[in-house]
Amino acid sequence: MSGGLFTAGWWLFIDGIISASQVESSRITIGFEDWIAGVLTTLGLIVINLIDNSRMQSDLHSGSGVEWVARLFLFVGFALMAGGLAGSISVLVLKYIVPEVDMPEIYFGYTIVGQAMLIMLSTVVLWVAQNSEQEYQYNFVL
Repeated sequence: MSGGLFTAGWWLFIDGIISASQVESSRITIGFEDWIAGVLTTLGLIVINLIDNSRMQSDLHSGSGVEWVARLFLFVGFALMAGGLAGSISVLVLKYIVPEVDMPEIYFGYTIVGQAMLIMLSTVVLWVAQNSEQEYQYNFVL
């Protein structure tokens, strides 16, 4: 489920690029600012899901400082994802809505926000799936 949401986010972004590039009299150019939101949210997904949930509990590693570092990296991951979403909304507003870009081109601005939201949803699904798997493990013997 998480992989499907992640793929759908990047597919939506690529669909927006293709749609925007086929407009002949385009007033916009696709630049680095359009890509940065997806890259930040993807980095946030990687950072958040590399952290093991048991590392954040102080019972297991008391006094070693591992839980503090794990919580710091978790915060950095969420900050990357929040920055990616905020950046995508900023690009949509400043580059596409304020200059009143027409519909075939403004679709790309909406795809940037949709991509960030789908990647964030993918992160939540993967985080929940990884952490609930540890609690409910079944051993099957053939």
